[in-house]
Amino acid sequence: MYTFRLIEKQEIPEFFALITKRMAWLDKKHLKGWNIYHYDEIFPLSYFQAMASSLYVLVSDHVVCGAVLLESDQRWNDYCSALYVHNFVSEVGSRSGRSFLRYVEAYAVSKGKKYLRLDSDIHNEDLASYYHDLGFEDYGFCWEGDYQGVLRQKKLIHH
Repeated sequence: MYTFRLIEKQEIPEFFALITKRMAWLDKKHLKGWNIYHYDEIFPLSYFQAMASSLYVLVSDHVVCGAVLLESDQRWNDYCSALYVHNFVSEVGSRSGRSFLRYVEAYAVSKGKKYLRLDSDIHNEDLASYYHDLGFEDYGFCWEGDYQGVLRQKKLIHH
């Protein structure tokens, strides 16, 4: 049903559109998140063009989900063997996020990583529940400008 792979350069605007659509959805639902932090200005299209070698997507007949996957993250200063998920977004209504994270988990295991890590807004209870349901545990906190986040990690099982 889906293909998990590195993004192709011509798909980057399509990925970026997922972010702007998600921001509009947050506004419509009166939820606070990327929309109040001007996420599309902090991470403009040019950022994702520069990060193309680390930007992975889930594709059906179009890009439905994606994230930048990094081997290190300044928010976590323990230098653990982990894969870090940033800029994670899915198409509104697609329900593809769980599938994407399963692919990312398998990818991290194939790279010998011990943890899958990400962060999310401290005030977003729905997102906290979503990540807890997927097996992520709270680890700590991070602050960046007005953003207050919860660091979350999932211990990976190697077969």
